[in-house]
Amino acid sequence: PPSPPPPPSTPPLPPPSPPPPLSPPLPPQPPRAPLQLTGPCSLTDGGSCAVSPNYPNSYDRNEACTISGVPPVGLETVAFEVQDEMSCRYDYLTVNGVKYCGTSGPQGVVPEDGVIEWTSDDGVVRSGWKVCWAPRPPTVAGR
Repeated sequence: PPSPPPPPSTPPLPPPSPPPPLSPPLPPQPPRAPLQLTGPCSLTDGGSCAVSPNYPNSYDRNEACTISGVPPVGLETVAFEVQDEMSCRYDYLTVNGVKYCGTSGPQGVVPEDGVIEWTSDDGVVRSGWKVCWAPRPPTVAGR
């Protein structure tokens, strides 16, 4: 007897489509203003850190300097020892309009306007500070 016809073949499944991208690609970053330094502070570590004048020796009296063009990443305070006073009237580092003095620097603060300013008065001097802004891989909070 003739053999039964073969069962109809099912068409092959189309390959799975790739998942949609989670978010549109970020636009390219506009070129950032280059780092600019006015005053006696210094840029170190290839331009990814700044230090107070004379660091790690004591800074001088009546100094002021401004670092601008700092990228908007959380700052790392490598060292921070400046004259301490409750409202930071004498010697202070300013980031985002906030003054830092004593031994607590702007750890993790993102300089929104890209500017870090240093001011010292005519009194006590200390060893000063070193702050870095090297881009770091993003960390997920709570992990």
